[in-house]
Amino acid sequence: MGWTNYHGHCEYCDGQGKIEDYVQKAIELKMSAIGISSHAPVPFPTDWNMPKYKLSDYLNEVDQLKAKYKGQIEVYKSLEVDYIPDMISPKSDLIIKSDLDYTVGSVHFIGQLKDGTHWAVDAPVDEFKQGLEETFNGDIKAAARKYYELQREMIADTTPDIIGHMDKIKMHNKALKLFDEQAQWYLDEVHQTLELIKEKGVIVEINTKAYFRDGHLFPGPEHFAKLKELNIPITINSDAHHPDRLTNAFEEVAQMLVDAGFTHTSELVDGRWQTVALSPEGILVKV
Repeated sequence: MGWTNYHGHCEYCDGQGKIEDYVQKAIELKMSAIGISSHAPVPFPTDWNMPKYKLSDYLNEVDQLKAKYKGQIEVYKSLEVDYIPDMISPKSDLIIKSDLDYTVGSVHFIGQLKDGTHWAVDAPVDEFKQGLEETFNGDIKAAARKYYELQREMIADTTPDIIGHMDKIKMHNKALKLFDEQAQWYLDEVHQTLELIKEKGVIVEINTKAYFRDGHLFPGPEHFAKLKELNIPITINSDAHHPDRLTNAFEEVAQMLVDAGFTHTSELVDGRWQTVALSPEGILVKV
């Protein structure tokens, strides 16, 4: 019994530590698989995306580590790919040519500031407030609807294997009290997105990165019942930015999922997505 993690970031983007540090930590934790998924390049500068000139080295290094640790742990090659219409998507040529084992598709950027800077929903609070005002005239309902609209475009037209932090638009809601997460208009956006996820067979990650920091899960436990009702495949990911956070809050979140009626997760086993039994102590994959 052990864990897996398919969403994490290393020194090639905004993570801390070398790829091999993550692999070695995963072996120490007796994990059965680890996916390396640095932020894919985008066609403008950011503080967290991998520069395009580093992509070849990144892909080669993951391939080398796959071979080096074969027999000890399954190492998978991935990227967290932004969806920005007409710029980048999980089906862009750059991504297809990267020969990945799977893709994590995420929406971060939903507008531009007055100076042309692309605005991300997980920007620091002051930048988030600036972007909301300059891009949507302070209308959080319009911003949230745009966020889910872009997710649905990505899922429908450039379907990733995993959708990253599905409801991250709520990230600043605790501090800023932007909107009621139980309001019908918001639930309609979430449920419409989940129904398309079901139709397209996309895996929803339960992203635990911020759980110990502020109690956030993406998607939150308030949506577990809908995920279960639709029989959507899930996996637990920590969105790790440091090797020590590879299994951040996994036991706590696994217990929540079991309590919500989940009995299985979707895992890469010998390179194929398979249904694997889940317990609060781990997943039942042979290590």
